Amino acid sequence: MDRCALFFKNFKSLMGLGIGFLLIFSSSANAVLLTFDELDQSDYFDANGDLTPLSNEYESQGLIFRSSAYLIGRQEGDPITYPSNFVAGPGFGFEFVGDNLPMFVSFNLGSSAGIAVDITVQGPNYFKSIVSSGEIVGMTDDPGTPYVPNELFSFTSRTGISSVYFSGKAGNYIDNITYAYSSPTQVPEPSTFLLIVIGLLGLISSRFKFKSEK
Repeated sequence: MDRCALFFKNFKSLMGLGIGFLLIFSSSANAVLLTFDELDQSDYFDANGDLTPLSNEYESQGLIFRSSAYLIGRQEGDPITYPSNFVAGPGFGFEFVGDNLPMFVSFNLGSSAGIAVDITVQGPNYFKSIVSSGEIVGMTDDPGTPYVPNELFSFTSRTGISSVYFSGKAGNYIDNITYAYSSPTQVPEPSTFLLIVIGLLGLISSRFKFKSEK
């Protein structure tokens, strides 16, 4: 085996080892995914046949819903192009409870009428307010941007995220809420991981040099 082939063989092994380390560290970040597919919409009708909102169904997983957050079951012919359950309402949000707050939150968001949705995200020493794609309705000259269904949003805060709220002029909907808890002892900083890779490269380089000198 020539020197070039030997180098690339060792480099490939190193990258596989590095990716393995990264996956091990990342899996300890305690990520949660909520798809709502385990819920049955028929369980949320009251005696009068009115749909009741979600509340503490996911409290054991650190999340509760506030305001008019209704579970919608996907039906044939729905204008929302989702093949599964989702949460919708004129204005609603969710909050995180428990001893820790997630540092990362993401979700898919849309509007049944293609109208822009206001998103407000808060946490300790953290505040962010943005507008989704779609037509902006109200007293403004801003027409908005072309609507993107099931638009993906993500937020990161080192101090934690405590709540996410949505408001708009039409039915807002969300799906696939993902949130992750992490700490410096669980997930290494990119610089730490880079040092590990550099150190392993050094070891392989030394071994390669030793073999080539024989």
